[in-house]
Amino acid sequence: MKLLGRVLLAIVILGTALVAVTIARASKARDADELYHAALQKAVFVRSVSFNAGTDMLDSYTCKGEGVSPEISWEGVPENARSFVLIVTDWDGPSPKFRLGNFTHWLLYDIPINVREIKSAVTNAELKRLNIEIGRNSSDAAAYMPPCPPLGKHRYLFRIYALDVPKIDPAAPDRDGVMAAMKGRVLAYGELDGMFGG
Repeated sequence: MKLLGRVLLAIVILGTALVAVTIARASKARDADELYHAALQKAVFVRSVSFNAGTDMLDSYTCKGEGVSPEISWEGVPENARSFVLIVTDWDGPSPKFRLGNFTHWLLYDIPINVREIKSAVTNAELKRLNIEIGRNSSDAAAYMPPCPPLGKHRYLFRIYALDVPKIDPAAPDRDGVMAAMKGRVLAYGELDGMFGG
């Protein structure tokens, strides 16, 4: 009985330590992201006809509906911009009160300079016809992953980055790879946030 108690205590201690490390790592990642964006010029104006900034996204853009991508457009681009990147991130996983990590919902890069809008319910075939590269979301799929938060109301950040090069060559087509590849190339950025969850 004593041995079982010690084993259970060890499991609880190990689990608590693991959660503490995960929370610290998530907090460090959020702090690094804030510092990264604080050093950038926030001059690009991002908007959507699908939802207003800071408001709830319609079910059709989430797992409760069709799960199609919302319309996103932008303006206020620096004159010497040559391409764009779109990254959609949720920093509230699994819950806004218990934030253990971030989730990338959509990642597009090498967006040509003449493109200033991604239409709603866009398909990968349509994106490829526009010569847009489709990166991998946190589920390792090259697609839009609709919001589907397990707990609480989450905030989804749609960020557009204007780059001074027409193309980047990320080591990996995921958020970390694209963020690293565009380091030092961002002329300005803008963001739009949408909410979803209960």
